[in-house]
Amino acid sequence: MKIIEINKHLKEKIENVYNIKGSDLFLIKNAINNIKTACIKDFEEFNFVRISGEKISKSELEATLSTLPIANDYRVVVIEKPNAEAVKTINQFKFDESTVLLTINADKLKVGEEIDCTKLDKADINRYVLNYLKNTGLNIMEQALDYLIEATGGDMSKISNELNKISAYCHDKSVVELNDVMNLVSNSTEYVSYMLTSAIDEKNYSKYQQIINSMTKTLTAGEIFSYLGKYFRRMQYVAVDKNDEEVGQVLGLKPYAVKMSRQCIAKNGVKFYIGLYQKYIDLDYKIKSGKITPINALYELIF
Repeated sequence: MKIIEINKHLKEKIENVYNIKGSDLFLIKNAINNIKTACIKDFEEFNFVRISGEKISKSELEATLSTLPIANDYRVVVIEKPNAEAVKTINQFKFDESTVLLTINADKLKVGEEIDCTKLDKADINRYVLNYLKNTGLNIMEQALDYLIEATGGDMSKISNELNKISAYCHDKSVVELNDVMNLVSNSTEYVSYMLTSAIDEKNYSKYQQIINSMTKTLTAGEIFSYLGKYFRRMQYVAVDKNDEEVGQVLGLKPYAVKMSRQCIAKNGVKFYIGLYQKYIDLDYKIKSGKITPINALYELIF
């Protein structure tokens, strides 16, 4: 069962055992909270227990699972990384209907319902973001949504934190725009630089201008211009040298980066990148001779 299906499932039936599997901590926390909310209405301090399963003994685990809830229909027990003996005990244990056990990343568990908390795909993340913003009275532009997901690497914990900022900042708007996300979302210089060169590869000059505006808040125009020079030199070298392994060694690139560079060159043509590099050299000379400012050079480079 996917994590996004859990609320519908809990309305129909509550199992004795749920094995939560995956590495996304946000999704794991979400699964636990949803089950806890569905099961516990009163006296959470007595009816919700969280224990480590790495060193727990069979007798300790049986005692924990045999304890009945207090003034509530269910008692929820969360056991993290149960050891082999604990898993064997759970597989053989006769559960009372009032006990709900949540195991986290248990191996060889044969009972209960598995909840998949691995990284969501883009379609599921899109739905999550759209539903979140809808509940705050907001919609979001497609470009802004794509940028949010790419900038956070699809990490739901990061997305959740960024959505809190976005919804607070855009409370007086109806639509979240790309510039809003670019101004608010925390990401590395390396990532933003990647977005900049991607905008060039896509010939999306509106996006290029927006990213330049965002980057100049933390970097000088000269630093950005220098970075683009290195990128154009790299693309020209990749275009000339057909040996992937040699290109990777000379430029310090991973095979995937070489592959993506070749795809961009195949799409736009060698002349496109050679022309940009030549234009970069001309503008670099004008900057150094005082005939143009770095910020104007960034815009003249593309337009």
